[in-house]
Amino acid sequence: MRITELPDPWCRSPYLLGEHAQAEVRAAWTSPDAVLAVLDGPGRRCGLFGLGDPAALARLLEQAVREGRPALAEIRYVTSQRGAFEAMDPALAPGLGVAADGSAWDWMWTAGPLTGDPDGAERLPLGTATAAEVADFLSRGHPTASTAPDDERLIGWWGVRRGGRLRAVVGAILVTPGLPPHLVSLGVDPATRGQGLAGVVMSAAVGDCLLVVPEVGRPMVSLGLYASNDVARRVYARLGFRLEHELASRHRPG
Repeated sequence: MRITELPDPWCRSPYLLGEHAQAEVRAAWTSPDAVLAVLDGPGRRCGLFGLGDPAALARLLEQAVREGRPALAEIRYVTSQRGAFEAMDPALAPGLGVAADGSAWDWMWTAGPLTGDPDGAERLPLGTATAAEVADFLSRGHPTASTAPDDERLIGWWGVRRGGRLRAVVGAILVTPGLPPHLVSLGVDPATRGQGLAGVVMSAAVGDCLLVVPEVGRPMVSLGLYASNDVARRVYARLGFRLEHELASRHRPG
């Protein structure tokens, strides 16, 4: 089964189509208000994903534990709507086999141009020179960026220069070919923050990325951020990104 074969509205979910359209649905549990699915596809390890009302999702998680389908034994992590783990029956929650805590993060997306002005941004040619320049910049502008400047999944870097030096950058990856682009590693030089450069570089990147036609669904661009990053969330929302899901991920040992 594929995502497009899930019941409505989950077959149209921007998150599931944008991140997992190529995955095999190994098992699924649905209700009018929630969906839970074991997804196994290219670019990611097998995981259990849950969307929808946290209370309804908790009931599906409990059902999955009680049924103990073989596919559940193969997952390496669980990502679900925040609040679902906490709403589970405490006697059943350990049956998921994941850590008692994990990371909280948000997923945002857009299917249209951002409100910022892309004028002044440039698309940087992929290659060793750009990777080195971006790495040097990120050491100042985003030292905790998790995507390597030479990651093979990258389809582009976009940057804004002032005085001949990069002052803002953002990258875009395809988790696997055929999926929509996902923005990564937005950084702004501390010396030029507050000048709107994030909006410039992101608007340029989104404009180009919307030209990428995915194998399933419509063109779109997504990004993820830690739930604690309120400043970034406000910036993204102001530019036109929509907050679609507030998620939590927990991993199995090993």
